[in-house]
Amino acid sequence: MLRKMAIVGLCAVALAAAGCTTTRERVSKSNPIEWTTPTKRVVLMDPDVQLGEVGASGAVDWRADWTKTGKDFVGADIKQTLSSRGVDFAESGVVVDPHDVQLIKLHDAVGHAIIMHAAGATNFRLPTKSDPLDFTLGPGVKDLRDKYGADYALFVVVRDTYSSDSRKALQIAGILAAAAGVAIVVPGGQQVGFASLIDLRTGNVVWFNLINSSTGDMREDKGAKTMVGNLLKGLPV
Repeated sequence: MLRKMAIVGLCAVALAAAGCTTTRERVSKSNPIEWTTPTKRVVLMDPDVQLGEVGASGAVDWRADWTKTGKDFVGADIKQTLSSRGVDFAESGVVVDPHDVQLIKLHDAVGHAIIMHAAGATNFRLPTKSDPLDFTLGPGVKDLRDKYGADYALFVVVRDTYSSDSRKALQIAGILAAAAGVAIVVPGGQQVGFASLIDLRTGNVVWFNLINSSTGDMREDKGAKTMVGNLLKGLPV
C-alpha cells in the first residue's frame, strides 16, 4: 500500500508540472564528488522500470512485455552513457540478496521523499533541511562498496504509461467539451522517473534528477535513449 501511495505521489508531482519534458536536478551542497582511485567506478543497480497502459477508468495495466522491452533499452542506454564518459562500471544485475533488496526499497522511499521536499509543493518541504539533498541511505550501502569496489551507486526508477484506445476516446471527448466551454481534463499516458547517485562510503545522496514528460515511447530504442539522455544529462561523473 505504501509503495502504491508513493507512486501516486510521484505521478501527482509529474502531472502538476506536465508539459513536454522537464527535469529537476539537484546536487548536494555538502557532499562533493570525490574518487578514491584514478578510475571512476560506479555500480549500476538494476533499473526499476515499468511500462503500462492507462484504461478508460484511469487504472494502469502494467505490461510485462512492454516492461521487458523498455528495461532492456534503458539498461543498454545507461551503460552506453557511462562508457562515453569514461566511467568504469559494474552491474548488480537482478537483485536477489535480501540486504540489497532492502536497499533498493529504501532508495525508492528516500527518492520519493526528495521529490516531495525538493520538487513538490511548498507545504511538503522539510524545514530542518537547508540542503535539498540532505538525505542518506545509511551505512548499509558499504556492503555494495565491498562487493563491487565502487565509490558510487547509480539508481534509476522509471514509470511510463500509454493511453489505451478507450482512454484516447475520452481524451478527445474532453477536448471537445473544453472547446464547448466545459472544463474536463482527462490525463493521458505520462513518463516519470528519477535517478540518484549514492556515495557508497557514507550512503549520502550526492546527485538527484527528476524527469517528467508527456511525450516519448520507451518501447522503442529512440524513445528510451531520449529519456535516459534527459535523466542523466547532469550526472556529475
